[in-house]
Amino acid sequence: MKERFRRGCATARLTRKTTAGEAHVQAAFGLSYETTVALLTFLCLSAASLGTLLVYDRLPAHHRDDKTLDTVRLVANIFVMLSSLVLGLMVSSASSNFAEVDKAVHAYATEIILLDRALRGLGPDGDPARAELLSYVTVIVGSRGVERPALPAENKSAEATLRDIGVKLAALRPSDPEMISGREQAKAQVNTLLRSRWGLVDRTEGSVPFPLVVSLVLWLSMTMASFGYRAPKNAVVMTSFVVASMLLAGAILLILDMAKPFDGPIQASSEPFIRALAELKL
Repeated sequence: MKERFRRGCATARLTRKTTAGEAHVQAAFGLSYETTVALLTFLCLSAASLGTLLVYDRLPAHHRDDKTLDTVRLVANIFVMLSSLVLGLMVSSASSNFAEVDKAVHAYATEIILLDRALRGLGPDGDPARAELLSYVTVIVGSRGVERPALPAENKSAEATLRDIGVKLAALRPSDPEMISGREQAKAQVNTLLRSRWGLVDRTEGSVPFPLVVSLVLWLSMTMASFGYRAPKNAVVMTSFVVASMLLAGAILLILDMAKPFDGPIQASSEPFIRALAELKL
């Protein structure tokens, strides 16, 4: 038990440090965290490759011999291998988190439909709770977002709506055994919905640690610098370095964006809630 507690505290500290690092990066440039990291990556990679290319002729003669070139190429292989491993790990982590969130979104929408079915079984007594549930789903669909847990006001409003439905159910005093069973089923469904919703909230943070992103950018910069060493100094080579830097920065942007399923261009689909709204209106 103590060991699990220590591991939990260590994980919480790492999460706070990672979040703080992301906040500093975002605040420093006034852009989103993902865009800022991608821009810095592009600048670092371009500067490393073009800087090495332009500075090469000014190096002392013993820094430009064939043995030095062979050593630089060997070291570059290490950075290429590390960068490939980290990129694969980031893609796997972001993709896995996105798939889990997408599955959770579908399950959440299904539980909303099941709650609506349970409320319908209560007859006229369940109509006020059904109306509130319908309003809740309408807001989600109207904003074209799954949930916005990053916004405290919407967070509290959404949870308050679900809890208010539970209060309405608890206030019912049916005398028929079948109606009592239906009320208890609906109350259980509300609790399940609350747990599922907070499960979604817990997955809103990026799944790629900030120190790992910094390490990757450094390794890629060293790799690009080694490519620029003793490369021909012409427009084709320079353009190739700039394009390669842009592509790598774009790849990191997509990975970081996919790691946050409720922000950016790549988001979890709201289609399950659109279908749920259609079911609630029947």
